[in-house]
Amino acid sequence: MASSTSTSVEVRSQAFQTEFEAICRDIQGSVLPNILTPWADDDGTATDSCVLGPSIDGGMPERLVAHLKNNLVNHSAFDGGDFQDWNVIRPQ
Repeated sequence: MASSTSTSVEVRSQAFQTEFEAICRDIQGSVLPNILTPWADDDGTATDSCVLGPSIDGGMPERLVAHLKNNLVNHSAFDGGDFQDWNVIRPQ
């Protein structure tokens, strides 16, 4: 017999996966498959830098940021412990 804790974890995991898959389907057309994508400034001006991909056109959607941030327990592995930093594109 499964404990109530493991059942709760399973339910939350399934809810997370269901929403994550829905978001991925919604943004599927925005994923840029190129391994190296030329970097452009916010005004569209080309630079000498590139982004290591795949990447999401326009950056990580707020819906995905919110879903991941609201469902993560330990953020310590991310820059400064804040998942929000993943939404920032960094030129390489």
